[in-house]
Amino acid sequence: MKDFVKAMDCGGSGFQYLRLKFPKASEAKIKESIFVGPQIRQLMKDSVFESKLTVKETAAWTSFKKLAKTFLGNHKAENYRQIINNLPKPYKTMG
Repeated sequence: MKDFVKAMDCGGSGFQYLRLKFPKASEAKIKESIFVGPQIRQLMKDSVFESKLTVKETAAWTSFKKLAKTFLGNHKAENYRQIINNLPKPYKTMG
């Protein structure tokens, strides 16, 4: 999550949406992508956030969500190694 937010365009609509979504979080905390678990879970369920992202950001976000769902939980998917290996690709295109 931290790498994703740091790679986002600070002037983009996705970053601006984070400011609106979490008004109590300071600008510095958002720029440094300091989020707690409940905030991350909120974003993962938020389709509006996904619609505000660019194509490259959406690919990276989808990859992160897939990793969180299939690897970081209590039960690992059978193909978790493949998911982990594919994670860096969208982040590299994002910058």
